[in-house]
Amino acid sequence: MNIKKYIFILLFAVAVLPAFASVKIEGYYENITTIDGNLRWKMNEPHNNLELRFLGTPYSGIEAYLKFRAESDKFLNNDRAERYTIYDMLEAHAKFRWDKGLEFIAFSRENRFWFSQGLMELVSQWTINDGGNAQGIRTDFWNFWKIYGKAIHSDYSQSGGEDANVLRWNLPLFSDKFRISSTLARKDWAGSDQNFNTVVSTDAYFSLGRTVPFLKRFGDIGCAAEIVKSRIPDESENPKNLAIEAEMRNIRISNIELKLSYRNIGENFRSYLSNDYDQGQKFNEQGFNINASYFFPTKAINLTSSYDEYRAPLNRAFPQSRTNPMYRCQDWYNELYIEFIHDVRYKVYYKYYRSWDINYDSYKIYPTLFNEISFEDYFAKVRLQFRWKDFGTPYEIQAFGVELNANLSEKWKLYMRAMNVNEISESRQTVFVQMQYHAFSNTDFFIEFGNPDDSNDDLTNDDDFVNFNATQEINKQIKAYLKVYF
Repeated sequence: MNIKKYIFILLFAVAVLPAFASVKIEGYYENITTIDGNLRWKMNEPHNNLELRFLGTPYSGIEAYLKFRAESDKFLNNDRAERYTIYDMLEAHAKFRWDKGLEFIAFSRENRFWFSQGLMELVSQWTINDGGNAQGIRTDFWNFWKIYGKAIHSDYSQSGGEDANVLRWNLPLFSDKFRISSTLARKDWAGSDQNFNTVVSTDAYFSLGRTVPFLKRFGDIGCAAEIVKSRIPDESENPKNLAIEAEMRNIRISNIELKLSYRNIGENFRSYLSNDYDQGQKFNEQGFNINASYFFPTKAINLTSSYDEYRAPLNRAFPQSRTNPMYRCQDWYNELYIEFIHDVRYKVYYKYYRSWDINYDSYKIYPTLFNEISFEDYFAKVRLQFRWKDFGTPYEIQAFGVELNANLSEKWKLYMRAMNVNEISESRQTVFVQMQYHAFSNTDFFIEFGNPDDSNDDLTNDDDFVNFNATQEINKQIKAYLKVYF
């Protein structure tokens, strides 16, 4: 369908249909002021955010939604001659639902691209979403005999006319002990009818433990397999564009649970709607994975071990050759997790990665040791972490982290994260502190110091900051946030 047609449908539903029914309006206003490193409080230079959400339900099964924002700042990039103002539609959709088996949604800038897939992620929701700017149509269907599934069209508004189409269907049989599914995904680039990428997959699942009675003692024993074929522009006569993955999971032997998997991804297999099989370069490899978990009887103790091995050339975009040989890569992860009384938890893991290092022209091992202990009660929750990354190598890093979440009173809360990172030649620190005041149910007041992004991905496991030669410094400014909901 032409994008203009369903934009018209969307705007008609949002603007006209709610006029005949009650419309729910909600949103918030936010005011942000800053105290810079020179202790200058820019009270006369606030940053203002306003968000409005309109939801209309004119008839049963019909819904229209619009989210709008306005944002302004007195100075753009500290340029006193330029004022910064934005008026923007953030999200919108029109939904039509028939409870007997059909739901249709026309949407703009909403992330409605997630769906359950097979063993391989052939469509990544953040890739097909065009960085949050896509608009499209999603249709979910069910009760079509036993088949259920969805069809999605995405129009890339920021990428020069690119389009994507996805169809996924599932057929469960024998009380869902056996299931077959298929995915068809296609991405088109503007300019040529032959400039497209398609992937077609067939996957199946079979519960051996629920089907064969004497095997039930060993768990569900789920067996799954998926085979996928891709097509890329200017494909050669010998494409090598197949991908195969198989898995056995939920295998229980006493207190041990096992999962086994194998994969073989062709050197020219590509899915440009997937991060894994495009920029992630998880193609041109053969590998397997073994995962085992042991659950201690009557104890809150879990022991997990995972071993992954694969063979791939150093430059995956080119076929294997004398100058681009296959190398063996190994990744081994071991974790012990314990829960004590009084909400005390402890986790330790050790992992190593062994692969070919072009800097040394030989195989190298990069081990990591991690410890975490946490305490929690009504007053506060505390997490302490130590991560020793790539120890015994020239890239060795030691990272110490602490996270505190405390209820200082009925209205005041304190949240804090801090890290110290030591390399062989330097050290660096980061801190983020937030004071929260909740006086009214519809109002938030925060005061923040530091940069929240340095440690927001699980403290010392945040590789943006805990990485060799990272150069971030403490953001020496204070921000005050006043947010009022209505």
